[in-house]
Amino acid sequence: MEKYWRYTLSAFFGVLLFAFDFEMFLASIPGLIALFNFNLNDINIINDTAFIVSAIAAFSFGYLADKYGRRLLFMITVLLYSFGSLITGFSFSVPTFMFSRGLTSVGAGTDEPLGFTLTAETAPHKLRGRQMLITSLGFPVGQTFGAAVVYLFELYNIHLTYVFFIGVLPALFILYFRKSLPETDRFMDLRKAKNDYIQNKKEETTRYSANLREAIKNPFVQMFHRDLRRKSILIAIYAAILSGSATISLVALPIYYVEIKHIAFLDTLSFEFISFGIGIIGYIFAAHLGNKIGRRNVMAVFMFITSISVSGIILSTSYYYVLLFNIVFIFFLLSQWAAWPFYVNDMFPTRVRATASTYGYAFMWIGNIIMPTSLLSLVYIIGWNQSIIYILMIPIIFSIIISSLLNRDIPNRILEKNAV
Repeated sequence: MEKYWRYTLSAFFGVLLFAFDFEMFLASIPGLIALFNFNLNDINIINDTAFIVSAIAAFSFGYLADKYGRRLLFMITVLLYSFGSLITGFSFSVPTFMFSRGLTSVGAGTDEPLGFTLTAETAPHKLRGRQMLITSLGFPVGQTFGAAVVYLFELYNIHLTYVFFIGVLPALFILYFRKSLPETDRFMDLRKAKNDYIQNKKEETTRYSANLREAIKNPFVQMFHRDLRRKSILIAIYAAILSGSATISLVALPIYYVEIKHIAFLDTLSFEFISFGIGIIGYIFAAHLGNKIGRRNVMAVFMFITSISVSGIILSTSYYYVLLFNIVFIFFLLSQWAAWPFYVNDMFPTRVRATASTYGYAFMWIGNIIMPTSLLSLVYIIGWNQSIIYILMIPIIFSIIISSLLNRDIPNRILEKNAV
């Protein structure tokens, strides 16, 4: 098997497990509230702890991957995930869930962006879009399985926390598979060139073009130099809004559907299962469209359609209309994970690629904290519909402008022609 396929499959299964675990926990929140007598504040504390840990880990792991190599960090992430998932299965209180979900998040919150970086750096440039698509499909597949498993556990009255044991053995298998992966050629070439540059103080010939004067600096400092600053700021804002909106759909909208739309909890789980299953098609559509018109344009157009679907959810009074607009919302919102990680790994150079990828995900986790917490807090003051307009719809409209301001990308070019 070609090396790039081994990296792609390893990244795909890692993303699948991350999404599987992420969805299992969020989908089980209404059930956990009933099982352990939690309230919304308890859930916010657990979620925010996991998201804060994920953001810190993302900032750290990307920097370490650019400094010491991608392969080592790629193994540590899945090992931490497996331990955290196992402990979650035994959790029974707010403190135990805070610890277990925090530990899980250190691994799960950094595995996906590193997987995209490894896929981008190892795939032949003409096939990079396809390989990145395969990696990204792990997310909707994992979410679909996660929603289905929680649904089955609820349907057959199986103790809900035991659902988290399911991901442990697959995670250990992925760890074993990743041990055999070599370091990426681009990282090894850049590391050798940097060492030679530091010793000889002159530019050395490299297999892959690189700006060595910048490459020897701290990756975070590089990201805010003139050539990368604009992209770095815009991606941070966009990722926070996108992911915060997605987390609202997983954390807050099921409660909204139960309390305001009067839809049964099991039906809200079926909403998620159906929406995520159809969302798989959205990922394929977004990736192929991005290959034609560019990832930036997909991000802007899909955000526009997402904003319309939010209006439909608010205005709908029929069960089937709510389901229809929820499907449209999930389809065009979540499928952007087949666009923006592609954009970041295409448009940032090897010297900061892992840092940029995990940096975007760090702000994604920050959005996961701010937006759902703000919405659920406002609900008690101004009600559900107004809260959704202010905290979900308006930021989505703002993100349309943000994504439109990004540099235009040309998909599937050699990475070094995009940025060095």
